[in-house]
Amino acid sequence: MNRTHDPLQTIRWLTYMMFFMFAMTSDAVGMIIPELINEFNLSMTQASAFHYAPMVFIALSGLLLGHLADKLGRKVTICIGLLLFSLASFSFSLTNEFLVFVSLLSVVGVAIGMFKTGAIGLIGDISKDSEEHTETMNRVEGFFGIGAMVGPAIVSYLLIQGMSWKYLYVCAAILCFMLCLVTY
Repeated sequence: MNRTHDPLQTIRWLTYMMFFMFAMTSDAVGMIIPELINEFNLSMTQASAFHYAPMVFIALSGLLLGHLADKLGRKVTICIGLLLFSLASFSFSLTNEFLVFVSLLSVVGVAIGMFKTGAIGLIGDISKDSEEHTETMNRVEGFFGIGAMVGPAIVSYLLIQGMSWKYLYVCAAILCFMLCLVTY
């Protein structure tokens, strides 16, 4: 049997996995905040920075760096975002300081903004018509939804096992690095 490699299908799967991973980490924050409050004796307002910091930087990155997908190219922009995400996520395992965590999440936000804008542009580029574009975007949203369920489940499992929530970010770092390798 002769199997041909469809690069467009590979691109779609990479995009699905990027959005899965993004949702996996961002939607797990609600499970992590109570741990941060206990560990660092934070108020709810202080701990909420764990959620707001990456969201602010996702927005700023999309607005201010979105042009990089056109200037540098989709692939390069996506890989820069994935590598930044991977480095910042892995760095969670190297520290135990709340302000450093928030700083790392800000870098994660910049990275997500970069790879999201690159990936969304790429989906438009590879779609042969609006129907295919809609179908791909619906699948992206589906993988985002799955990631939104998997992330909190992983954190719950880690906490029940007496392990640190930081392993979620280590897993995400590994996944991002693998996605970047597959891209090249």
